[in-house]
Formats: sequence, structure tokens, C-alpha cells
Amino acid sequence: MPLVKDVVDVLPKLKAMALGDRAVFERGMRAFVSYVQAYAKHECSLIFRVKDLDFGALARGFALLRMPRMPELRAKTFPDFVEEAVDTDAIRYKDKNREKQRQKQLAEKKERKVETLPTRKNFQKNKAWSKQKSKKDRRKRMAAKRKQDEGSDVDDEDMKELLNDTRLLKRLKKGKISEEDFEKQLTAGCTSRVGGRGASQQGSSSGMEEEDEM
Repeated sequence: MPLVKDVVDVLPKLKAMALGDRAVFERGMRAFVSYVQAYAKHECSLIFRVKDLDFGALARGFALLRMPRMPELRAKTFPDFVEEAVDTDAIRYKDKNREKQRQKQLAEKKERKVETLPTRKNFQKNKAWSKQKSKKDRRKRMAAKRKQDEGSDVDDEDMKELLNDTRLLKRLKKGKISEEDFEKQLTAGCTSRVGGRGASQQGSSSGMEEEDEM
């Protein structure tokens, strides 16, 4: 088949149409994506191989202004395709109703994005609240500890007795005293404690009798 001479390059006109109307721009993008996915999903992958596609030449053939975002193009470079230096989001529809609807959707999307971002003021407020909460938790723990100490049934005298018995037991385990000495000291301590408590009880009872006589 002989080559056709004097072929008119219509790509600049197609790109100009895509820049002037968002509908044309989107049609070109959808056509490119459909073409690539037809190769990727074809049952006869031995013949229709995505790896063999020249994505740069294909994008130029569809008069694309930029490459679309799709899995098949991930981590690929296209040195023979030059994207147009234009913000494609700013391309408007020629149809005024479609453009009005698009602008409304963009505004709603922007509002949702702003609502999801935490402001600095709210962040500081939350931070201050967390500090107050930690202080409150510390105060609660300290109050509970004081309450536990105040409500303990073990008085100072019983605590001393317990410490003395513990010291005697440690000395016995280390071999510093014999079992006989341990028994003697333990018995002597118990006797003195019982005597001391009896005397204190007698003193308290005699005091109560004197009060009754008065």
C-alpha cells in the first residue's frame, strides 16, 4: 500500500478542541483508557499484550493533553510524550448547564475537604483538654491512695511488729542466729507486745471507770 502524501496533521486542532471544551477532553481520556484496558482484559493475552503497546504514541493519537491515572501506567515513563502545560481542572464545558453542575460539585468537594482537616485552634483546644484530663487522673489516683492509707486496718504498732518479725526471719535464713534464738526473740517480742496491749487496755478501762464515777 503506497504512502499517502500531504497528510494534514489534525492533532493540534484536536488538542485545541480539548482545551476549549471539557467534553472533548474527557472523551479522549475515556477512549485511551478503554483502548488500554481492552488489551489488558483480553482473553487472548498472547496476541494482545499490554507490554507491547507504545503508550506515548497512543496518547498522541488520541490527542491527550496529559496521561490519565490508571494501574497499567503506574511506574512508567513516556519520554516521547510531552504533556501540555495547562491545568486540566480549569478546562470548562461549553455546555453552561454541565459547567454549572461541575462547579457546584467542586465547591461541595472543597467544603468536605476543609471540614475533614483539623484547624490549629481545635488542635490546641484538644491538646489543652488532654492535659486537663491527665491532671484530673493524677488527682484521682492520689486521692484514692490517701483514702486507702487512711482506711488501712494496720496501725503503726502492728507494722513495727511485722517488720521486727521479718528482720528476725531474714537473720535466721542468713545463719546469723539459731532457731532457738529465733524462737526466744520471737516469743519475747510477742509477750512484750501482749503485755503492752494489756496495759494500754487496762489504762483505758480504768479511765472509763473514773469517768463513770464522776
